[in-house]
Amino acid sequence: MAAALGTAAGAVFALVAQRAPAQQVGAVTGVVGAAGGLGGFVPPLVMGSIYGATGSYAWGLIALAVVAAGAMTYTVATRRQPATAQTA
Repeated sequence: MAAALGTAAGAVFALVAQRAPAQQVGAVTGVVGAAGGLGGFVPPLVMGSIYGATGSYAWGLIALAVVAAGAMTYTVATRRQPATAQTA
């Protein structure tokens, strides 16, 4: 599982380099890295707090699903179409 996650992480940064404007690749890579760092730090704390308070992971998983659905909705709503090559 760790190998698959590592492969996916590499693919994300390769995609950033392909999709971001050349002068902004560093900044975009930094934002993506920061989001990944927060995603690996905050959810375990939240899940532990919810489990400690309720004795169940259900509400934490529901919150995770809501956040994931919100992120997907935002991504779909704000995504730009790639520029197509103009031929003469």
